[in-house]
Amino acid sequence: MEILVGSQQMKQCDRNTTVHFGVPSLVLMERAALSVAEEIGRHLREQSPQCCKEGQGSLARPVLLACGLGNNGGDGLAIGRMLWQKGYPVTIVMPPYLEKASPETKAQLQIIGKYGIPIRHEVPEGEFEAVVDALFGIGLTRGLEGVYRDYITAMNGKKGWKVAVDIPSGIHADTGQVMGVAFQADLTVTFAFAKCGLMLYPGAAYAGEVLVKDIGIDRHSFLEGAPDKFLVQEEDLAQIPKRRGDSNKGTYGKVLVVAGHKNMAGAAFLSAKASYRTGAGLVKILTEESNRVILQQLLPEAILATYEALGDAGEEGYDVNSSLISSRLPNDGDVENIFPNLPEMLKWPSVMVVGPGLGTGEEAKFLVESALKKAKVPIILDADGLNIVAEHLEWLKEAKAPVIITPHVGEMARLTHTSIPDVKSRLLQAAQSFAAEYQVICVLKDSRTVTALPSQEAYLNRTGNNGMSTAGSGDVLTGILAGLAAQGMDPLEAAPTGVCLHGAAASQQARQTGAYALMAQDILEGIPKILNKYFPFPALERQQL
Repeated sequence: MEILVGSQQMKQCDRNTTVHFGVPSLVLMERAALSVAEEIGRHLREQSPQCCKEGQGSLARPVLLACGLGNNGGDGLAIGRMLWQKGYPVTIVMPPYLEKASPETKAQLQIIGKYGIPIRHEVPEGEFEAVVDALFGIGLTRGLEGVYRDYITAMNGKKGWKVAVDIPSGIHADTGQVMGVAFQADLTVTFAFAKCGLMLYPGAAYAGEVLVKDIGIDRHSFLEGAPDKFLVQEEDLAQIPKRRGDSNKGTYGKVLVVAGHKNMAGAAFLSAKASYRTGAGLVKILTEESNRVILQQLLPEAILATYEALGDAGEEGYDVNSSLISSRLPNDGDVENIFPNLPEMLKWPSVMVVGPGLGTGEEAKFLVESALKKAKVPIILDADGLNIVAEHLEWLKEAKAPVIITPHVGEMARLTHTSIPDVKSRLLQAAQSFAAEYQVICVLKDSRTVTALPSQEAYLNRTGNNGMSTAGSGDVLTGILAGLAAQGMDPLEAAPTGVCLHGAAASQQARQTGAYALMAQDILEGIPKILNKYFPFPALERQQL
C-alpha cells in the first residue's frame, strides 16, 4: 500500500523535514524541480529525438511555465532554469506583484535574474511544446480568480503536453473538487506522497497520469504521528489467507446470506456465489420461499432456508426437511412467528451478509434488527439492509460484532440525511466521520471506493473501471467481503482487500467484454482468475501447514 496524504498532513511532514531534521527548504525545492525537469526532458526527447539530445535541447516551440508566488511557483522557476540550462527555450509567466512571493520563491527569482531568463506577466499567444502549471500547490482552498483564472483558461487552451507540479491548480488537495476552474494536466508529478485530491474524482480526471517522486520527505517526517490514509493496489491481494493442505469445507468458514425478497433472487445468488468464488467453505441463503427453485437451479452448492412473507401465506403451516423455517400465517400474523428457528440459525455462520434484494417490509426489518442485535459474528450490511438502518441508526451501535456497511453515495446520503452532491464532494471525509461515529467499517462505493475504519484510518481503491456501474455489482462485493472474512481475515483487512479484489476482477473481465458489456456475473468469473494470479494452482502442492 502507498501512503496517501491530505494538505495539512503534507504541510506538517514538510515542516518536520525542514524544522526538526534541518533539511533546508531550498534543497527540497531543488529536488522537486529536478524530478519534474527530468520528466519533461524525457518526454521532449521521446517526441523529438533528433533535436533533443543531451546538452542540445533546441525545440521548434518553447516550454511555457506559469509560476505562482508561493513555493509551488518557486518549484516552477527552478524547473524553468534547469530546462534553460539544458538548452531548451522557456517562457516563464508570473503575476506582476512579485514582492508578495515567498522567501524561497524570491531566492529562485534572484537566481533566474542572474541567468538573464526573462519573466512575462501575460500568457503569450501561440503554441508551446509543453505547458507547465506551477501556480498553486496543495494549500489552495478557494476558487481561482483574476489573473490566475486567466492563466489557467489560457493554458488549458494550448495544444502542448501539459504538466502539473504537485497538483493541478484549482483542484482541492483533500477532496479532489474543482474550485471554479482547474488546470487539465496530462501528467502530474507530485512529491513524497500521493495526495487525496489526485486520486478522488473529479481531481483524478484533471491530474492525468500521476507520478510520485522522492524529494527527501518520507515516513520519518511523520515523527510521533503515523500515516492514516493509504492507496490500495492490486499487489496487496497477496495478503489474502492461503489455503491449507489439511482442510475441509469447515476450515474456510460459513457464510449466511440473508437476501432476496420475492422477485429478487438474483441479489441473493450474486452474493452467495461471490462468497464461494472467494473461497468460503459453506454458504447458506435465507430467502423468501418463492426464490427456492430459482436458487436451487442457479447455485446448487448453496444451502437454502426459506420463509413465507406476511400476506403471502395461507392458514396451515408446514416444514419440509427443516429447510422451510417459517410457519404459514394469516395476513395479520406476528412477524416474529415467521422465524421460530432464527436464534439457532444466527449461531451457525462465521459471517453474515444482510440486505441484498431483501426489501424493506416487516420481515426484512425484523431480520436486520435481529442480526445486528443478536448475531455474534461479523456482518456485511448492504442495499435494503442499509435503507432500513437509515431509519434506525441506533441499531449499529448495538451490534455485538464488527459491522461492514457498503453504501453507494445514494445510500450514504440517506444514512447521513444529506444529499448525494454533498457526499460526493467529501467522499473520504463522509466515510471517515460515519465510521468513527457509529464504530463500523464503512465501504463507501463510488468511482473511487473509500474504506474507512472506526479508528478513522482510510483506504482508497484504484482498481476497477466504469463498467462496474451496473446492477448486481454491489451484491458481488458483499459476497467477496463475506468470503474473505469467513476464512479468518480480520474484517478491518478484509474490507479494503475485498474492494481491491472486486475491482481487479472487474478489470480482468472488462479486457474481454469491454466496459459497456460488463455485467455482475462477469465479475464473478473474474474472481478466480485474479486469485489464481496471486495464488497459482501448481503452488498449492506446497501447502501451508
